[in-house]
Amino acid sequence: MAKPISPPEETDNDPTLESLAERLGKPEPGIIEALLDGTTESQLVERGRQIASSRVLTDLRRLYATAHACWSGASKEKREKLRGFSPELLALAVDQALALERLLEAHESAGQKKDAARATTDAALRERLSRALLLRDQAYEVLRGVAGSGKEAREELAQAVGTAEDPGALARGLTQLAALGKRYLAQKKGPLAVRAKLMRLDQDYVERLEEAAKELTQAAKTAAARPAGQKVTSGDLDRADGINLILLEQIVRVFERANEQDPTIPRLVPIATRRLFSRSTRKKASETPGGAAGAAGAAGSGSAGSGSAGGAPPDEEDPLEGDDAPV
Repeated sequence: MAKPISPPEETDNDPTLESLAERLGKPEPGIIEALLDGTTESQLVERGRQIASSRVLTDLRRLYATAHACWSGASKEKREKLRGFSPELLALAVDQALALERLLEAHESAGQKKDAARATTDAALRERLSRALLLRDQAYEVLRGVAGSGKEAREELAQAVGTAEDPGALARGLTQLAALGKRYLAQKKGPLAVRAKLMRLDQDYVERLEEAAKELTQAAKTAAARPAGQKVTSGDLDRADGINLILLEQIVRVFERANEQDPTIPRLVPIATRRLFSRSTRKKASETPGGAAGAAGAAGSGSAGSGSAGGAPPDEEDPLEGDDAPV
Protein backbone atom coordinates (compact mmCIF):
# COMPACT_ATOMS: atom_id res chain seq x y z
CA MET A 1 0.00 0.00 0.00
CA ALA A 2 1.28 3.47 -0.81
CA LYS A 3 2.67 5.43 2.12
CA PRO A 4 1.51 8.99 2.87
CA ILE A 5 3.68 11.51 1.08
CA SER A 6 6.24 13.13 3.35
CA PRO A 7 7.54 16.66 2.69
CA PRO A 8 10.73 16.67 0.65
CA GLU A 9 13.97 17.24 2.52
CA GLU A 10 15.45 20.70 2.11
CA THR A 11 18.70 19.20 0.85
CA ASP A 12 16.92 17.25 -1.91
CA ASN A 13 15.46 19.80 -4.30
CA ASP A 14 15.36 17.40 -7.24
CA PRO A 15 14.65 13.89 -5.93
CA THR A 16 15.36 10.89 -8.13
CA LEU A 17 12.80 8.29 -9.07
CA GLU A 18 14.39 5.95 -6.51
CA SER A 19 14.06 8.47 -3.68
CA LEU A 20 10.47 9.24 -4.69
CA ALA A 21 9.70 5.53 -4.63
CA GLU A 22 11.10 5.26 -1.09
CA ARG A 23 8.86 8.08 0.10
CA LEU A 24 5.74 6.92 -1.71
CA GLY A 25 6.03 3.17 -1.14
CA LYS A 26 5.04 0.34 -3.45
CA PRO A 27 1.64 0.54 -5.17
CA GLU A 28 -0.96 -2.01 -4.19
CA PRO A 29 -1.14 -5.15 -6.38
CA GLY A 30 -3.65 -5.01 -9.20
CA ILE A 31 -3.76 -1.22 -9.54
CA ILE A 32 -1.98 -1.11 -12.88
CA GLU A 33 -4.27 -3.83 -14.26
CA ALA A 34 -7.31 -1.83 -13.16
CA LEU A 35 -5.95 1.33 -14.76
CA LEU A 36 -5.23 -0.42 -18.06
CA ASP A 37 -8.56 -2.26 -18.15
CA GLY A 38 -9.97 -1.87 -21.66
CA THR A 39 -6.62 -0.93 -23.20
CA THR A 40 -5.20 -3.56 -25.56
CA GLU A 41 -1.57 -4.60 -25.78
CA SER A 42 -1.39 -3.37 -29.37
CA GLN A 43 -2.63 0.06 -28.30
CA LEU A 44 0.07 0.31 -25.64
CA VAL A 45 2.80 -0.76 -28.06
CA GLU A 46 1.59 1.56 -30.81
CA ARG A 47 1.51 4.52 -28.48
CA GLY A 48 4.92 3.79 -27.03
CA ARG A 49 6.43 3.31 -30.49
CA GLN A 50 6.00 7.02 -31.22
CA ILE A 51 8.87 8.15 -29.01
CA ALA A 52 12.17 6.94 -27.55
CA SER A 53 12.14 5.55 -24.01
CA SER A 54 14.95 7.89 -22.96
CA ARG A 55 12.81 10.92 -23.83
CA VAL A 56 9.87 9.57 -21.84
CA LEU A 57 12.11 9.05 -18.80
CA THR A 58 13.49 12.58 -19.09
CA ASP A 59 10.03 14.06 -18.54
CA LEU A 60 8.98 11.50 -15.94
CA ARG A 61 11.95 12.28 -13.67
CA ARG A 62 11.35 16.02 -13.78
CA LEU A 63 7.57 16.19 -13.69
CA TYR A 64 7.01 13.58 -10.99
CA ALA A 65 9.46 15.40 -8.72
CA THR A 66 7.49 18.61 -9.30
CA ALA A 67 4.17 16.88 -8.65
CA HIS A 68 5.47 15.35 -5.43
CA ALA A 69 6.83 18.67 -4.14
CA CYS A 70 3.59 20.48 -4.98
CA TRP A 71 1.36 17.93 -3.25
CA SER A 72 3.63 17.72 -0.20
CA GLY A 73 3.36 21.44 0.47
CA ALA A 74 -0.23 21.94 -0.70
CA SER A 75 -2.94 23.16 1.62
CA LYS A 76 -6.26 21.37 1.95
CA GLU A 77 -7.81 23.85 -0.48
CA LYS A 78 -5.13 23.27 -3.10
CA ARG A 79 -5.39 19.51 -2.76
CA GLU A 80 -9.12 19.88 -3.37
CA LYS A 81 -8.31 21.54 -6.68
CA LEU A 82 -6.02 18.60 -7.50
CA ARG A 83 -8.90 16.13 -7.63
CA GLY A 84 -7.87 13.25 -9.89
CA PHE A 85 -4.39 13.14 -8.36
CA SER A 86 -3.42 11.06 -5.34
CA PRO A 87 -0.30 9.75 -3.59
CA GLU A 88 -1.35 6.28 -4.75
CA LEU A 89 -1.47 7.42 -8.39
CA LEU A 90 1.97 9.03 -8.11
CA ALA A 91 3.35 5.91 -6.39
CA LEU A 92 2.09 3.82 -9.32
CA ALA A 93 3.50 6.25 -11.88
CA VAL A 94 6.93 6.30 -10.20
CA ASP A 95 6.93 2.49 -9.94
CA GLN A 96 6.20 2.15 -13.67
CA ALA A 97 8.84 4.77 -14.49
CA LEU A 98 11.43 2.75 -12.57
CA ALA A 99 10.32 -0.41 -14.40
CA LEU A 100 10.85 1.39 -17.73
CA GLU A 101 14.26 2.59 -16.57
CA ARG A 102 15.32 -0.97 -15.74
CA LEU A 103 14.05 -2.28 -19.08
CA LEU A 104 15.95 0.39 -20.99
CA GLU A 105 19.17 -0.33 -19.08
CA ALA A 106 18.83 -4.06 -19.78
CA HIS A 107 18.11 -3.43 -23.46
CA GLU A 108 21.08 -1.11 -23.91
CA SER A 109 23.37 -3.42 -21.95
CA ALA A 110 22.38 -6.34 -24.17
CA GLY A 111 23.06 -4.24 -27.26
CA GLN A 112 26.50 -3.26 -25.98
CA LYS A 113 27.32 -6.88 -25.17
CA LYS A 114 26.19 -7.94 -28.64
CA ASP A 115 28.41 -5.29 -30.25
CA ALA A 116 31.35 -6.35 -28.09
CA ALA A 117 30.80 -10.00 -28.95
CA ARG A 118 30.58 -9.16 -32.65
CA ALA A 119 33.84 -7.20 -32.46
CA THR A 120 35.53 -10.11 -30.70
CA THR A 121 34.42 -12.72 -33.25
CA ASP A 122 35.36 -10.45 -36.15
CA ALA A 123 38.82 -9.91 -34.68
CA ALA A 124 39.24 -13.66 -34.17
CA LEU A 125 38.25 -14.31 -37.77
CA ARG A 126 40.70 -11.72 -39.08
CA GLU A 127 43.48 -13.31 -37.05
CA ARG A 128 42.64 -16.80 -38.35
CA LEU A 129 42.50 -15.52 -41.91
CA SER A 130 45.90 -13.86 -41.63
CA ARG A 131 47.55 -16.93 -40.11
CA ALA A 132 45.88 -19.31 -42.56
CA LEU A 133 46.93 -17.23 -45.56
CA LEU A 134 50.57 -17.18 -44.44
CA LEU A 135 50.48 -20.93 -43.82
CA ARG A 136 48.91 -21.60 -47.22
CA ASP A 137 51.59 -19.57 -49.02
CA GLN A 138 54.29 -21.40 -47.10
CA ALA A 139 52.73 -24.79 -47.89
CA TYR A 140 52.60 -23.88 -51.56
CA GLU A 141 56.36 -23.24 -51.61
CA VAL A 142 57.10 -26.45 -49.69
CA LEU A 143 54.94 -28.60 -51.98
CA ARG A 144 56.26 -26.83 -55.07
CA GLY A 145 59.76 -27.89 -54.06
CA VAL A 146 58.59 -31.45 -53.45
CA ALA A 147 56.57 -31.67 -56.70
CA GLY A 148 59.53 -30.78 -58.89
CA SER A 149 59.51 -29.00 -62.22
CA GLY A 150 57.12 -31.28 -64.09
CA LYS A 151 54.27 -29.50 -65.84
CA GLU A 152 51.57 -31.87 -64.65
CA ALA A 153 52.76 -31.66 -61.03
CA ARG A 154 52.83 -27.84 -61.17
CA GLU A 155 49.30 -27.68 -62.62
CA GLU A 156 48.03 -30.06 -59.94
CA LEU A 157 49.56 -27.88 -57.24
CA ALA A 158 48.06 -24.70 -58.72
CA GLN A 159 44.66 -26.38 -58.75
CA ALA A 160 45.01 -27.46 -55.13
CA VAL A 161 46.02 -24.07 -53.73
CA GLY A 162 42.86 -22.39 -55.06
CA THR A 163 42.05 -18.79 -53.99
CA ALA A 164 41.64 -16.81 -50.79
CA GLU A 165 38.58 -14.79 -51.84
CA ASP A 166 36.73 -15.78 -48.67
CA PRO A 167 37.32 -17.92 -45.56
CA GLY A 168 35.66 -20.92 -47.16
CA ALA A 169 37.87 -20.82 -50.24
CA LEU A 170 41.00 -20.42 -48.14
CA ALA A 171 40.03 -23.35 -45.92
CA ARG A 172 39.43 -25.54 -48.99
CA GLY A 173 42.85 -24.62 -50.32
CA LEU A 174 44.51 -25.65 -47.06
CA THR A 175 42.63 -28.94 -47.03
CA GLN A 176 43.56 -29.70 -50.64
CA LEU A 177 47.22 -28.88 -50.02
CA ALA A 178 47.20 -31.20 -47.01
CA ALA A 179 45.74 -34.00 -49.18
CA LEU A 180 48.43 -33.42 -51.80
CA GLY A 181 51.11 -33.52 -49.11
CA LYS A 182 49.78 -36.89 -47.89
CA ARG A 183 50.09 -38.25 -51.41
CA TYR A 184 53.69 -37.09 -51.63
CA LEU A 185 54.53 -38.64 -48.26
CA ALA A 186 53.11 -41.95 -49.46
CA GLN A 187 56.08 -42.15 -51.85
CA LYS A 188 58.70 -43.79 -49.63
CA LYS A 189 61.38 -44.03 -52.31
CA GLY A 190 62.59 -42.19 -55.37
CA PRO A 191 63.30 -38.54 -56.20
CA LEU A 192 59.98 -37.31 -54.76
CA ALA A 193 60.71 -38.88 -51.36
CA VAL A 194 64.17 -37.30 -51.38
CA ARG A 195 62.74 -33.86 -52.17
CA ALA A 196 60.12 -34.28 -49.40
CA LYS A 197 62.88 -34.90 -46.90
CA LEU A 198 64.86 -31.90 -48.15
CA MET A 199 61.82 -29.65 -47.86
CA ARG A 200 60.97 -31.09 -44.41
CA LEU A 201 57.53 -32.21 -45.50
CA ASP A 202 56.25 -34.60 -42.82
CA GLN A 203 53.02 -35.86 -41.28
CA ASP A 204 53.01 -33.20 -38.53
CA TYR A 205 53.10 -30.43 -41.11
CA VAL A 206 50.23 -31.97 -43.09
CA GLU A 207 48.13 -32.23 -39.91
CA ARG A 208 48.91 -28.62 -39.14
CA LEU A 209 47.44 -27.61 -42.49
CA GLU A 210 44.30 -29.63 -41.78
CA GLU A 211 43.91 -28.13 -38.31
CA ALA A 212 44.31 -24.59 -39.66
CA ALA A 213 41.53 -25.26 -42.18
CA LYS A 214 39.18 -26.49 -39.42
CA GLU A 215 39.92 -23.51 -37.16
CA LEU A 216 39.31 -21.06 -39.98
CA THR A 217 36.00 -22.71 -40.88
CA GLN A 218 34.84 -22.57 -37.26
CA ALA A 219 35.86 -18.94 -36.87
CA ALA A 220 33.88 -18.05 -39.99
CA LYS A 221 30.80 -19.86 -38.69
CA THR A 222 31.03 -18.10 -35.33
CA ALA A 223 31.35 -14.68 -36.94
CA ALA A 224 28.41 -15.33 -39.24
CA ALA A 225 26.15 -16.73 -36.51
CA ARG A 226 23.19 -14.52 -35.57
CA PRO A 227 23.25 -13.35 -31.94
CA ALA A 228 20.85 -14.96 -29.50
CA GLY A 229 17.56 -13.16 -28.97
CA GLN A 230 17.67 -10.37 -26.41
CA LYS A 231 15.63 -10.74 -23.24
CA VAL A 232 14.30 -7.19 -23.57
CA THR A 233 12.85 -6.50 -27.03
CA SER A 234 11.83 -3.23 -28.63
CA GLY A 235 8.22 -4.35 -28.19
CA ASP A 236 8.75 -4.64 -24.44
CA LEU A 237 10.07 -1.10 -24.33
CA ASP A 238 7.24 0.25 -26.50
CA ARG A 239 4.65 -1.34 -24.20
CA ALA A 240 6.32 0.14 -21.11
CA ASP A 241 6.49 3.54 -22.85
CA GLY A 242 2.77 3.33 -23.60
CA ILE A 243 1.91 2.61 -19.95
CA ASN A 244 4.05 5.49 -18.71
CA LEU A 245 2.58 7.91 -21.23
CA ILE A 246 -0.94 7.06 -20.04
CA LEU A 247 0.03 7.72 -16.42
CA LEU A 248 1.92 10.91 -17.28
CA GLU A 249 -1.00 12.22 -19.29
CA GLN A 250 -3.42 11.64 -16.42
CA ILE A 251 -1.24 13.53 -13.97
CA VAL A 252 -0.49 16.36 -16.43
CA ARG A 253 -4.22 16.84 -17.07
CA VAL A 254 -5.06 17.06 -13.37
CA PHE A 255 -2.42 19.72 -12.76
CA GLU A 256 -3.55 21.60 -15.86
CA ARG A 257 -7.13 21.85 -14.59
CA ALA A 258 -5.93 22.75 -11.10
CA ASN A 259 -3.77 25.53 -12.53
CA GLU A 260 -6.82 26.97 -14.29
CA GLN A 261 -8.47 27.29 -10.87
CA ASP A 262 -5.37 28.37 -8.94
CA PRO A 263 -2.37 29.72 -10.88
CA THR A 264 -0.08 29.06 -7.90
CA ILE A 265 -0.43 25.35 -8.65
CA PRO A 266 2.23 24.62 -11.27
CA ARG A 267 1.48 23.28 -14.71
CA LEU A 268 3.40 20.12 -15.57
CA VAL A 269 4.69 20.97 -19.04
CA PRO A 270 6.28 18.06 -20.97
CA ILE A 271 9.41 18.99 -22.89
CA ALA A 272 11.05 15.80 -24.16
CA THR A 273 7.63 14.30 -24.97
CA ARG A 274 6.12 17.63 -25.96
CA ARG A 275 5.05 16.65 -29.46
CA LEU A 276 2.78 13.92 -28.07
CA PHE A 277 0.93 16.33 -25.80
CA SER A 278 0.81 19.68 -27.63
CA ARG A 279 -2.32 21.41 -28.83
CA SER A 280 -3.79 24.91 -28.89
CA THR A 281 -5.48 25.66 -25.59
CA ARG A 282 -9.14 26.43 -25.23
CA LYS A 283 -9.97 30.05 -24.72
CA LYS A 284 -11.36 30.51 -21.27
CA ALA A 285 -14.76 32.12 -21.11
CA SER A 286 -13.41 34.70 -18.69
CA GLU A 287 -10.81 35.80 -21.23
CA THR A 288 -13.41 36.49 -23.94
CA PRO A 289 -15.46 39.64 -23.24
CA GLY A 290 -19.14 38.86 -23.20
CA GLY A 291 -18.62 35.10 -23.40
CA ALA A 292 -19.75 33.39 -26.59
CA ALA A 293 -21.93 36.30 -27.61
CA GLY A 294 -19.09 38.76 -27.16
CA ALA A 295 -16.81 36.59 -29.22
CA ALA A 296 -19.38 36.38 -31.99
CA GLY A 297 -19.86 40.15 -31.91
CA ALA A 298 -16.15 40.79 -32.04
CA ALA A 299 -15.82 38.48 -35.00
CA GLY A 300 -18.58 40.27 -36.87
CA SER A 301 -17.48 43.82 -36.18
CA GLY A 302 -13.70 43.78 -36.36
CA SER A 303 -11.10 42.50 -38.79
CA ALA A 304 -8.45 39.97 -37.85
CA GLY A 305 -5.38 41.50 -36.27
CA SER A 306 -7.06 44.91 -35.79
CA GLY A 307 -5.85 45.11 -32.18
CA SER A 308 -9.28 46.17 -30.90
CA ALA A 309 -10.18 45.53 -27.27
CA GLY A 310 -12.88 43.07 -28.31
CA GLY A 311 -10.45 40.75 -30.14
CA ALA A 312 -9.78 37.25 -28.75
CA PRO A 313 -6.39 36.72 -27.06
CA PRO A 314 -3.81 34.67 -28.96
CA ASP A 315 -3.68 30.93 -28.42
CA GLU A 316 -1.34 29.64 -25.76
CA GLU A 317 0.52 26.38 -26.00
CA ASP A 318 -1.01 23.69 -23.87
CA PRO A 319 0.55 20.32 -22.95
CA LEU A 320 -2.69 18.47 -23.73
CA GLU A 321 -3.94 17.31 -27.08
CA GLY A 322 -7.61 17.12 -26.15
CA ASP A 323 -9.94 17.11 -23.18
CA ASP A 324 -11.74 13.85 -23.72
CA ALA A 325 -9.32 11.27 -25.12
CA PRO A 326 -5.77 10.04 -24.67
CA VAL A 327 -3.11 11.28 -27.04
